[in-house]
Amino acid sequence: MPMKEAARTSVLSRRWKKLWTSHPYLVFDGSNSLRGIHYRSEQVLESEQFKYLNWVNDVLESHHDAAIDEFKIRFYLDQCYQSDIDDWVRFAFGKKVQRFELDLSSSRVISHVQDSGYELCSHTLHFQIPLSLTSLVLKQVRVSGEVLENLLSNSPFLERLCIGASTSLVHLRLAGPSLCLTYLEITACARMKSLELDAPNLLSLKYSGQNIEIRFIEVPNLAELFIGGMFMETCTRNYFLPLVPTFASQLQKLVLEMRVDERKMKLFEYPILSQLKELELQVRARDHDSLLCLTSLINASPSLNQLSLELSWSKSYTRRRVMKVKRHHYNLKEVEIRGFVGGMVDSEFCIYLVENAIMLEKMSIDPFTKNEKGGGNCFKVERARAARVRAEDLRSKYGVEDKLVIL
Repeated sequence: MPMKEAARTSVLSRRWKKLWTSHPYLVFDGSNSLRGIHYRSEQVLESEQFKYLNWVNDVLESHHDAAIDEFKIRFYLDQCYQSDIDDWVRFAFGKKVQRFELDLSSSRVISHVQDSGYELCSHTLHFQIPLSLTSLVLKQVRVSGEVLENLLSNSPFLERLCIGASTSLVHLRLAGPSLCLTYLEITACARMKSLELDAPNLLSLKYSGQNIEIRFIEVPNLAELFIGGMFMETCTRNYFLPLVPTFASQLQKLVLEMRVDERKMKLFEYPILSQLKELELQVRARDHDSLLCLTSLINASPSLNQLSLELSWSKSYTRRRVMKVKRHHYNLKEVEIRGFVGGMVDSEFCIYLVENAIMLEKMSIDPFTKNEKGGGNCFKVERARAARVRAEDLRSKYGVEDKLVIL
């Protein structure tokens, strides 16, 4: 039961009056109250922040249970509220929290400066060890690699670590045979320079951000990998690809966020990803590019079963001829294409897959990307209508009536 609902039960019975004060899931999600605030005054934001602080502090003062399972803060707060947030951290860790999330970011508040964010310091974390953490999420929290390494060394049960938009994270080393970590996510840490991984239990890694050095010392169980941001743009050929062979044979899912650059991609020599079953490509392309340069990566994945392609477009006035490539894929059964417009670039790629994926069972085409789902302006709606008409042309022309699903 959500915490607010649990609090409301106190009016139903005298015996239930204090029952909610032992609620083990303390989730303070105030993100909805931030909608549209950047269109209004700073006074409105400060008023919402004051209400949020009172809400959290009132609940914590009333809470009496010795332990909590989950503690989440989701609201835009900066270093002006350092003291209050420090108290919340101490409260949660003192209650032996298992899942802790501190998300102080908001895409709707654009007037803040990142360096003015809350800082999680080592002196705030003086608790009885070992900690009970199984999941730690920190977003727009200034936290250094030293503090994180200290936290992990005292968290023998920690399986999930997510760090987002930290301007204090520069170097991070995660190592040790006792490290329980299975999932690691680091995104948009603008000053980060290096990441070293000696993590025997790590199953999934997501990195999106600046061009950094990643050292894979020992990752024998790494099965899922997400790479994106400027790292994918600038250093794939120089830093990333030479490292992949150390664990290429064990990867089962690969997600790449990339921009189509045919000249650079022709220079890539992809390692054989012999166990790869799922490949997801989030691609930015111009309408004169060719997605056929991606076929080398598909060809390097002989066991590939599912392919997902999401397209973001930019306009170009350069024209070219339709290209043809022939490379048979014998295990590819499911294809999903989002952001389809039915131009030469994506139609050419769809035709390639229809002709070369020998075991193809289903191809779904969606004119909208994930971020566009749930609505859109008149232009996007009209574009989607035209894209569906072009997709129907593919159905009739290439005889894929039973395989093509148009969303």
